[in-house]
Amino acid sequence: MKAMLGVGVMAGALMLALGGAARANDEPAGRELMRTEKQIQANLQTDRDLANNRIDVRVSMDGVATLKGTVDSEAERNKAVQLASVGGVRVVDDQIKVESAGVTAAVTDSTVTAKIKAQLLANTDLRKADISVTTNNGVVTLAGTVQSLELRQMAVDLARHTGGVVRVEDQMRVLGSTPSPPIAPSR
Repeated sequence: MKAMLGVGVMAGALMLALGGAARANDEPAGRELMRTEKQIQANLQTDRDLANNRIDVRVSMDGVATLKGTVDSEAERNKAVQLASVGGVRVVDDQIKVESAGVTAAVTDSTVTAKIKAQLLANTDLRKADISVTTNNGVVTLAGTVQSLELRQMAVDLARHTGGVVRVEDQMRVLGSTPSPPIAPSR
């Protein structure tokens, strides 16, 4: 009985040791998978067309990158697959759905535009400024002219803090000055 108990304890210790060694060997591979996933996510987020879409990325040990989410067009879907083809990826498993937010996006974008225009009109300092507002997938573009840098910044801040705004692109000019650089876009 003691001999069998001793063999059982030894076998258990050996399995734990081997299991720990296997996990130690898997750890660098797991880190590499995470790096690959992060690289793909960065590629998707820095692409102007894909930044507004939510795409989940998973990379398996055998080099398969699985993309899940929704994009607005077939072109965006193809671009996402192309951007996921990085080192360490053998195959891209494209499970992305193409579903244009269509009417919902149009309603949301027009609502955001209307809110910002109403706020510009309600602000006594910005009411007389020549500012056009457009919104596409939550990205607001402000164009036109304002009297000062302060009014320009006020308009950008007003838009930036409006619900539904993903980012503000400033294309406004200040009257009577040389063309000034746009204020850095925000997310």
